[in-house]
Amino acid sequence: MNFPETIEHFLLQCPHFHSHRVVLQSQLLTLNVTTFDLPTLLAAAGVPPSRQHAVIRLTCAFLRKTVPKVEILPKERHPSLEKPLKRKLQEKRKAETKSHQLEKKGKYTPNLDEEITSEEEEDYKKKKVNEEEEELEEETAQEKKVRLARQYLQQLQEQRAQDEEGELDDEAIQSRLREDVLEASGRLRKKVAESYLRPADEDRQVLRSKKQKLSVTCIAVSIDEKYIFSGSKDCSIAKYSISGEKLGAVLGGRKGTEDKHIGHTSHIYSIAISSDGKFLASGDAKGCIHIWNPETLEHLKTFKKHRGAISGLAFRWATHTLFSGSHDRMVMVWNLDAMAFVENLGGHQDAITGLDAFMRESCITSGGRDKSVIVYVLVEDKQLRFSGHQDSIDGVKLINEKTFVSYGQDGCMALWTTLKKRPHCVVKAAHGYQGNGLPNWLTAVAALINTDVIASGSMDGYVRLWKVDTDGHKTLKQLFSIPVLGVINSLAFTTSGSHLLVGVGQEHKCGRWYREKVARNSVVVIPLKKE
Repeated sequence: MNFPETIEHFLLQCPHFHSHRVVLQSQLLTLNVTTFDLPTLLAAAGVPPSRQHAVIRLTCAFLRKTVPKVEILPKERHPSLEKPLKRKLQEKRKAETKSHQLEKKGKYTPNLDEEITSEEEEDYKKKKVNEEEEELEEETAQEKKVRLARQYLQQLQEQRAQDEEGELDDEAIQSRLREDVLEASGRLRKKVAESYLRPADEDRQVLRSKKQKLSVTCIAVSIDEKYIFSGSKDCSIAKYSISGEKLGAVLGGRKGTEDKHIGHTSHIYSIAISSDGKFLASGDAKGCIHIWNPETLEHLKTFKKHRGAISGLAFRWATHTLFSGSHDRMVMVWNLDAMAFVENLGGHQDAITGLDAFMRESCITSGGRDKSVIVYVLVEDKQLRFSGHQDSIDGVKLINEKTFVSYGQDGCMALWTTLKKRPHCVVKAAHGYQGNGLPNWLTAVAALINTDVIASGSMDGYVRLWKVDTDGHKTLKQLFSIPVLGVINSLAFTTSGSHLLVGVGQEHKCGRWYREKVARNSVVVIPLKKE
């Protein structure tokens, strides 16, 4: 195919030049030009015969760059056209580069009157999306902070715009920002304990599932207070709504069916849900961690790296980082976005009995009979060790990023801060004494995060609420007690503090040292009212 035939093919037939051909044809028709072969087009464009060879050469160069798949056989160039042609091609490349840069910066405005095909429109959209993704990848850490801050302010303004007054309140936005900064730094102190009233016995609700027959050992509630999950000694997981509706269950398997059964085949000791409600994690006595979809209870992944029972699970707030503590004395960090193991954390001399985490890149654990609490600071790769109990520490809970409470088999509940190696306050025999004169074990504690309220449970038949001195950290004052028959194996507050959830069993979650036959294996929902 020679030069004129090739150019005529692309200008008059190739679909890539459809929009240009339509415009060209309409303009030629206004000039009464009805024949669209190449000589007619060149003549209508006012190109003299002496210049037609240069026009053909420039068009061929354009076609080589625009449609590289089509091979155009070059002819021998005239020496007088060599330098001007190179210069024009260089100028054209510079102009295209400049227009591309302006378009990437958002300063380029395309010609809206130009007709484009559907294929070209799709290519333009894909190109725009790719450029936006490239810009996000290329942005610096400072630019990302500014972008996220603007998005956050916009969300606050939208929330404020939906209130009853319908007006933006700058003071309210400033107050919200101040609270978020204090919360992230661990210095937020909401004093709400004095406003709580003792709930009536008839207001409580008991949730039971026929598929969960043995003692409830652990409970978790979603951040939006939509779902409640409970784990049991019969290896099952039950799902409820906060109103008491039964939403589903995952049945446990028998011992020896690990290869066939999807789920747990041994006692479930811990359960946790991510702050965005995307992942539910549960751990059992064989060291298996199962990951589930909380909405559908679909099984997603199984981790089998621990060599002992999983005694504690916790998600870092606003992330998919999961911390797990085990009786093998190790803490492991997992990334659920990649469904992968991250690192091991050692330090305890005995089985880990409890674990908790909040916003910072750290977690806190209790070490059972080594009578110590360790805060693992991952960023600085260091450990903060605390000791003060006389017997095994059975659990630990964060009140805020700097304050936490521990409890154990000595019947004591201790209040700590990360600034001191010894407890600021210790309440001895917090749940009274047994018939043999020994204090009742504390089996569960829950904290309403960033407030001055905590709840504790034992086997004495009561759940007790306490007011924490979050300023001086000198006192733990009991507010009131709520009668609940059975062994309190787990406690949890809803995010708003409107309900207290109690996991009740006839037996302790870790053994069968005693049995309360009159108790019912269930989840008790206690509404908490304020003045």
